[in-house]
Amino acid sequence: MGRLIICPKYLWDGISKNAQENMALVIQDGIVKEIVKADTLAQTVPGGSGTDKVIRNDAWLLLPAFVDAHDHGRGVSPSSMSVPDQALEVWLQDLNKLAPIPHDTACYFDGARMAGSGVGTVLHSHNPNSFARMADELVAAEKGYKAAGLRSILCPLYIDQNKRIYYDRDEFIQGLPEPLRSTFAAGIHDQIMTLGEYFSLIEEVTERLADDIRDGFTQIQLHPNGGQWCSDEALLAMKEYALERGMHIHLHLLETKYQAEYARRTWGKSFIAHYRDIGFLGPWVSFAHAVWLDDDDLQMIRESGAVLVNNASSNLRLRSGHFRMQEAQRLDLTAGIGMDGCTIDDDQDFLREMRVAWLGGRETGVDASVDPLYILRMATSKGAKIEAQPLSEGILAPGRHADFTCLNLDRLYAPYTDPESDPLAMTVQRATRSCVEYTFVNGRQTYGTGKEWQEREQEAGARIRACLLALRADGSWKHDNSEILRYVREFYKKTKDDLKS
Repeated sequence: MGRLIICPKYLWDGISKNAQENMALVIQDGIVKEIVKADTLAQTVPGGSGTDKVIRNDAWLLLPAFVDAHDHGRGVSPSSMSVPDQALEVWLQDLNKLAPIPHDTACYFDGARMAGSGVGTVLHSHNPNSFARMADELVAAEKGYKAAGLRSILCPLYIDQNKRIYYDRDEFIQGLPEPLRSTFAAGIHDQIMTLGEYFSLIEEVTERLADDIRDGFTQIQLHPNGGQWCSDEALLAMKEYALERGMHIHLHLLETKYQAEYARRTWGKSFIAHYRDIGFLGPWVSFAHAVWLDDDDLQMIRESGAVLVNNASSNLRLRSGHFRMQEAQRLDLTAGIGMDGCTIDDDQDFLREMRVAWLGGRETGVDASVDPLYILRMATSKGAKIEAQPLSEGILAPGRHADFTCLNLDRLYAPYTDPESDPLAMTVQRATRSCVEYTFVNGRQTYGTGKEWQEREQEAGARIRACLLALRADGSWKHDNSEILRYVREFYKKTKDDLKS
């Protein structure tokens, strides 16, 4: 098979401080063969055979394909199904309005949109339509992403405590009037499966996806859904299971101040300090959101090698707070960026999500700047550290997978940009999915600006729409949760008032 040779104006490898000019990316069999000076191409790459395909474009910036380090594959945002943005603890109570979209349909549409914004790999935090059919759903999700050209990391969730309310749940339930009290209590199922059943699920999905795992298109991670929802016994059993098999663990953690308060009430210390003390903290674990971290927590994260994931738009939309971006940069923490299915415009635009992350730190004034290069590394080489075994790796180098995206500089720079401007800084400053011209995964095109790619996304969206129209035609989704939302809001507002005092 001949080589594919891409000659952009600029090439950035995911690590270096600057993009290089006049470079050629040489690809064979889905792997980067070499990166050479384009003007030496005739000497390093045999020509004239008719089997090499050379693509030159002086309006391109070529980068590693992005890693969406935390998402849910919902297809459409909850806001599309009458679930407005509000504080996470209230918002979660409203999710019974969501329709059970088949995961192959939802993940194919999400995958097509992600490819269109330069993403090559997604970590999929699985929200099951049915726990009894979760293995089938995970296989369907992987097939949906793969059909769209994406690599995926599948994370089947596990919980065994504190469903719906984190702490003082019995007190909360007793404070509800009937029949709301009985209805709410009946809906609590803390442990839907045992750990043994969960590990069997992992093994079944691993077996069913063995070919794609072997070929580097997917991997499975353990997924205790969140610190307050999973017991220490479960976490430590998962750690033992994972380390024996070379797997990683991914969970939501410290998304809100109420989750931080749960740790304080339970152990008299932070989640991170507790996890360090019980031996759960290490490079095998990644934490999504990670908003409510103090200075000591960040230092422990650095020392342990654990990975953080910033979900900037989601943290804004669900009133959770701001990731400590400036501190993460100062400590050079390993951190990624995840869209969480809640981008600022509900459009799965990863490039815009990078900008929200860049601008969304807590600090103000002269200490508030973040180097755009740190954001780009979070989107690529740092974010890829969530992987247990290399999938995308977020790096372009000989021997690595040929996962990359090409941005159109004419669109990025329009209507005017000084010619000496740094293309990497400008990418973080203003790029959107409209700048993406090509995305490749494993040396294979997964997105382009031609009509066929636009039609693919439109057709996938039409499938989602038809599915939702059919699912919601009987009106059974029209739950009125207003009363329980009011009580939940008042319950956590009391905690907020206690914290102030």
